[in-house]
Amino acid sequence: MSSEPVRLSLATGAEVQALVQSSGTASRPKCLLLHGNPGSLSDWQRVVAELSGIADVAAIDLPGFGQSSRPRADPDGMNLDCLADHAVAVADALAWREPFFIVGHSHGGGVAQAAAVRHPQRVAGLVLVATLGGAVHPSYRLLALPGAAVVAGMAGRLFGSGALRPLSRRVMRGIMKDIFAPEKAPAAKVENELARLAARPEILLSMVHVAQGRPCQQLLAAAADIRCPVLFLHGDADALVPAGCARVLHDRMVAAGGRTQFQLWPGSGHMLLHFQATQVGASIARFVNS
Repeated sequence: MSSEPVRLSLATGAEVQALVQSSGTASRPKCLLLHGNPGSLSDWQRVVAELSGIADVAAIDLPGFGQSSRPRADPDGMNLDCLADHAVAVADALAWREPFFIVGHSHGGGVAQAAAVRHPQRVAGLVLVATLGGAVHPSYRLLALPGAAVVAGMAGRLFGSGALRPLSRRVMRGIMKDIFAPEKAPAAKVENELARLAARPEILLSMVHVAQGRPCQQLLAAAADIRCPVLFLHGDADALVPAGCARVLHDRMVAAGGRTQFQLWPGSGHMLLHFQATQVGASIARFVNS
């Protein structure tokens, strides 16, 4: 990404970090990119390079993640509906008047779906990359347990301690194992995540709060209400969010008459944005221009 991030003040009261690449041509498609939990706009670096030639693109740090603060401290401020409203407000701040595409990875895919339900007139289509699905996967069951917020606070203190950095590194590698499987988490990525969480331990609490809002149950209940075209991209080796979690949403959309495609990529895991970025970008470009 060659452009410098900017701060956007939203009508919802949030202020988010955003990376915007625009040609200034009104007729080009518009794509809003939403990261997962606990990602950031930097996760889209390789995909943006693939898309910027055919569309105006904005990748953001969702409130509570990356360099974006939370406008509300209560857990309800991190539910799918609130995050979806913030996402649509980004399009307003960028003066995107026509319907735009939302591309969401993991939890960002859940936010994208909520936006399509709450603001159907604004959303031209969804691309859901390794999306949060309609069944609760194990990591979200853990994050939703009583006491998870206390554990998050303890983890924040661990990651912030220089003396305990070797232990922090082992813990982070364990956390990232399923996220990056079947590949190995790059050492640089482990160090970057440690640095991010040491600098902003409150992100750990955001991780808990987004899972406590029962997002998977909400997505399952609302899947039939999505009317825009939808493209699912999922790896069959995804150890974090198994493909079946997303497939159940696709099946409900199809049963309701939705215009939905499901692409299952052999041998690919959860981090399609990192290891299959060229293919992801090409699939999004075809979808946006179809």
